[in-house]
Amino acid sequence: MPLTYAGPKPFISAHGITFDFNKEDKFIYLSIVAELIQALDHDYIEDKRYTYLVTAKPLDAETIFKLIADKEDNLLTQIEERRIITEKEIEDELQRARENRLLGEEERTVLIRNIELLHSYQVNRALNKTLYYCGIDAIAHEIKKGHIDSINAPMFPKFLHVFHSIQGMLHTLIPQVETQLDIFELDNHLTIQLKILWV
Repeated sequence: MPLTYAGPKPFISAHGITFDFNKEDKFIYLSIVAELIQALDHDYIEDKRYTYLVTAKPLDAETIFKLIADKEDNLLTQIEERRIITEKEIEDELQRARENRLLGEEERTVLIRNIELLHSYQVNRALNKTLYYCGIDAIAHEIKKGHIDSINAPMFPKFLHVFHSIQGMLHTLIPQVETQLDIFELDNHLTIQLKILWV
């Protein structure tokens, strides 16, 4: 599966295409997710602290995919299911555009062309999102399996986003796992910590 950056969330209309830069493609977080999987994937000794140094540059797409696929047995099935759902959503959007009688002929044509123009873009974003959440699920299960108490990382927006996602995924596990996110200064650097509150 080719893994590539698509871009921010698009808004498609009869007047053009705009992008919501607050809704970034999940691709930008995949390297962090894959490195967290790599960092957490080992046997644990009670009361021992582990350190993992992240790479200076993002992992390549092939490595990211392999690290997540190794933890998610049905990853390819989930990706294919998401592709089919996204294709159906795009087809429904095209059908609504064709049947829209509030738009003039020229506007309807522009809308249809804009939807078609961003077809692969939208599919790619959906597949990146699926891969991202499969990776987050794998991290949540590694945390539960290893009974990990906390994870620290530099306080960068991408880490914060990933930690929020992990926190949300841990809350969906049965039994639910409670967490707490803290931001503090350590050695003159802001640090984010995801604490796992085992009951």
